[in-house]
Amino acid sequence: MSRRAFVVGVLALGGAMLLCSWLVSSSAPWLSATLDNVGVVILLLIPGEFALTRLRSGFARIERGVDEARATSQAAMDTAERTQQSLEQIRQTLLARQQAEHEDELDLYRRLVTAPTRESLFIALRHATDVDVLTPAGVRVPVWETDLHYRFVLGTRDYDVTVQLEQDDGTIISMHPWSAGTPTAEFFQQLVQAVRNAGGDLGVGLNDPTESVEQLAGMLVDVTRLRAQELMGYRGTLRRIIERRDGWYFTETHVLPPEDLGYQIAISRLDEMDWENHLRNKGWYDAGAALAFARRLYGA
Repeated sequence: MSRRAFVVGVLALGGAMLLCSWLVSSSAPWLSATLDNVGVVILLLIPGEFALTRLRSGFARIERGVDEARATSQAAMDTAERTQQSLEQIRQTLLARQQAEHEDELDLYRRLVTAPTRESLFIALRHATDVDVLTPAGVRVPVWETDLHYRFVLGTRDYDVTVQLEQDDGTIISMHPWSAGTPTAEFFQQLVQAVRNAGGDLGVGLNDPTESVEQLAGMLVDVTRLRAQELMGYRGTLRRIIERRDGWYFTETHVLPPEDLGYQIAISRLDEMDWENHLRNKGWYDAGAALAFARRLYGA
């Protein structure tokens, strides 16, 4: 039954009660009063209750709508929060990958100490040269407490490495290609003998080419860390390095003091002023020895 038919039926029943009450009002007053009350209840209270039920139903629909709106809003907030978390996770993944790549690069140089071989030496020096850290002419490392230097020169073929023993001014004393199949200890013994032949042997336990290779690895690790971020400002200065000696960097174009690696002394200006006194006034008291070495190295 439809709601409209129900309402019409209730009204008809109420009207019938009132009609019956009028018909018996003379013969049975008490019955007439009862029928009046019943008719009034039917005509007023039942339709009123029905109307109230409809109002309650409407309010319930409104409340459900509000709840749905709240749920939708909360879902949108949850989605936004999940999106923010996802971006943070992506950020952490990207940064972790960059850090891993940086560590992989450092490991190329650390292997010169942990796994020194002809191949690991070539790979480390080739990479450092390709990224403009080292001069293509070959990096030099001092032979401890002497005026001799090892220069590591890469050949045109893979794993082709030659170590030259040189004086301060770059004069080559001897050349030592690292042949394929030559064990690391045997090749290093050749370097020991080269220093002896050059008159640079300091005695038992002091003629140690592994110390020079360790210096080389340490320099490459230090420079790579300094160049890791452009905003640190060292990519433009720590490049094409020839040698690091007592903390001073000697590149193809400049000399850099350890106290301030952003301070550059151009090779072309080494004789333009009294650099020793100028730098001593800055508190860099080893500048005299470093600049004297620079003039020998560059032929200034």
